[in-house]
Amino acid sequence: MTAKVQPDSGAPAQARVRQTWIDQARWAAIVLVVAGHAVGLLRGSSGLALVMSNYVYIFHIPVFVLLAGWGARRAQADGAGLAKIFWQLLVPYVLFQLIAFGFNYRFEDDNPSWSFTSQTFGLWFLVALAGWRLMAPWFRGLRFAVPIAVLLALAAGLSSDFDGFLSLSRVLYFLPMFLLGPWLVDRISEWRGDVRFRIGGVAVLAAGALLTLLLGGNFNREPFLGNVGYEAMNMSALEGTGWRLLALAAGTVMAAAFMLALPGRPNAPSRLGSWIAEAGRHTMYPYLLHLPLLTVVGSTGLVDAGQPTLRTVAFMAASLAFCIVASSKPVRMVTAVVVEPRTLFPPAPRTVSSAP
Repeated sequence: MTAKVQPDSGAPAQARVRQTWIDQARWAAIVLVVAGHAVGLLRGSSGLALVMSNYVYIFHIPVFVLLAGWGARRAQADGAGLAKIFWQLLVPYVLFQLIAFGFNYRFEDDNPSWSFTSQTFGLWFLVALAGWRLMAPWFRGLRFAVPIAVLLALAAGLSSDFDGFLSLSRVLYFLPMFLLGPWLVDRISEWRGDVRFRIGGVAVLAAGALLTLLLGGNFNREPFLGNVGYEAMNMSALEGTGWRLLALAAGTVMAAAFMLALPGRPNAPSRLGSWIAEAGRHTMYPYLLHLPLLTVVGSTGLVDAGQPTLRTVAFMAASLAFCIVASSKPVRMVTAVVVEPRTLFPPAPRTVSSAP
């Protein structure tokens, strides 16, 4: 969620268009993340919330992981790369862990654990993204990087020791998607110019929605989370491996379909499309800011107010409105101190030596 794609005035037109749709896809995905978390509060009381939550959890994180992998395709584990990881990911992680401790204590009567190796709700992605960025340069030198990463993802489910510590389970589970991102996103950029692929993306999303709807409460979303081992899901090693492989494949295909199905005309972005692309460069704001807000909402009577289906629709609409507000420039200016703390410490100006 933190990898930004900045327009390059010197880049060819195709590259600039590709960056535009990628930013649009990122913002659309963050809306799904916030909505999925919001309606997740209603899973026990609303059938619509249950289906909606199950559906978006198949592919909303894979979309971000694939796009983050594409955005980090040239990142190196050098001094500059480590500095970006520190300021863009680790410092905000520590700050929002502290915020979560305070909010959980105030609104959920939960004493702070003061543990930074086990993440509070939603913050695992920052730790995982830091891990992927560190590992990606090493995997680029491997001939079969993605298959090797798939084997690591499957093997991680055999042990319960990876479950919570530094999100290692999810780091390894989503690693294949992160490594696949540079290749797949470039292919999607090409396929979006073919109406047959666009229609195919819509069809795949519709098929996934229908299957999720038909299964209802019988849909097992645990394999798509990648946060626990097979034993914790009451599965044998063979069964768990099969489910994890299926979840990886389904998540990747659905994420690709989502990016293909997004509307937009090449070389002719509308005013709305331009705004969404700009908002897509700041998805860290709705991502981080919605986490403490959900803690507050979950402690109120809003989760039980009104008819369940209407309440779910209201939560979804509120999620969209929140993402619009959180992406706005005034909110970014006020909250940058915790979301992008690097702005408080601008880099020192470079000095040009006159020595030969």
